[in-house]
Amino acid sequence: MSMVLLALAMLVSLVAAAFCAGAETGFLSVSRGRILHMARQGGAHAKIVQRALSDLPRTMTALLVGNNLAAVSYSSASAELSAVVFAGAPVVQAAWGAAAALAMICLGEFLPKLFLSARPLSRTLALAPFWRVMSRVLVPLGSVLQSAISRFLPRREPKVRMTPQTVLRILEDRKDGVKLTDFESALVGRIMVLRARGSAVTPESLLAALDGEPGEDS
Repeated sequence: MSMVLLALAMLVSLVAAAFCAGAETGFLSVSRGRILHMARQGGAHAKIVQRALSDLPRTMTALLVGNNLAAVSYSSASAELSAVVFAGAPVVQAAWGAAAALAMICLGEFLPKLFLSARPLSRTLALAPFWRVMSRVLVPLGSVLQSAISRFLPRREPKVRMTPQTVLRILEDRKDGVKLTDFESALVGRIMVLRARGSAVTPESLLAALDGEPGEDS
């Protein structure tokens, strides 16, 4: 019975690691514009992905925590199973450990990332319901760990304030003679307005302004 439970733990941990690795690649590769458009059209899966992308650092932290927990659980279950099945055979246990590590690298990391990077939009949307369930545990856990790390290892990087004068100086220092397009000029202007108002610069706020939708400009 213990061997069955250990084998089941290995399988569940491998699937969880594969999910976290694939979801990470999907969230980083998917087009935010397409997701936002689909979410506005009422797509349920697109809304889940959009919420994840709206706070991408928090999402990536949650996936990293989940991936590490799955890897630790997998390696622990694998070592215990090897000790039970191959007791007294250290060479076989070493071979089992190498095979288990290779399985984790291929099935838990490489193949899921390759699978999601091939068609990030459709496959990320397919993972959305599973992410909604897992995020209820991983996101709060990741936030707690991130807060603890920030408390014991505070950031000492100087904060740089971007002002309109800074932007103009950067543009004046360009030597290639390239001019900004109308879209780039509108984007820079919108960012400066949001910064001046103290509002968050998000893809939604920028697209809403560029689309001419009423919102913060009113």
